[in-house]
Amino acid sequence: HGGRIAGTHGELMISRFDGPARAIRCAAALRDAAQQIGVASGQGVHVGEIEMRGQPVGLTARVTIQLATHAGPGDILASRLVAELAIGSGLRFIDAGRVSLDELSEPLPVVQATSEQHLEPACRPKPRALQPATLTARESEVVNLIADGMSNAAIAAELRLSEHTVKRHVANILLKLDLPSRAAAAAFSARHTGPDGP
Repeated sequence: HGGRIAGTHGELMISRFDGPARAIRCAAALRDAAQQIGVASGQGVHVGEIEMRGQPVGLTARVTIQLATHAGPGDILASRLVAELAIGSGLRFIDAGRVSLDELSEPLPVVQATSEQHLEPACRPKPRALQPATLTARESEVVNLIADGMSNAAIAAELRLSEHTVKRHVANILLKLDLPSRAAAAAFSARHTGPDGP
């Protein structure tokens, strides 16, 4: 998973990774391996800056250690920031409330990693209201053609654009409207079509 053992703290082993999704996947693999030999381990994952040399020190390391000690047997407890940074990774998280930790003035929102994996994680930022007005005129044309079932190549031919430009418009539409797929964009278009389209 690309992690490196960074040190130990009592019975805890501390590893560092170049991304939160890799850390969660490694934690899940370690949990599963431990369960196969009858050992129940709790794990904590947090993100932040750490010193690359020597033992991990600083707030990030201390928060991670405290999350690991709060995790129950077989649990992978992570800060909500981990879930937010892992959006699109296929990992699934469930809300685990808030945990009061030393050195933090307010309880830390935490999630628990689950063993199921999906295309869209359960913990996503709060959806904002979908507003057709946020689309440009060209993006509105593209979303209407998506709703008509046209492929990117067909949309490119219809609007006399390159297929790459259409892909960029589709990506912008999905990003602006916080939608996961073309099908969701088509549904959005159907719900918001007025006399002049979305």
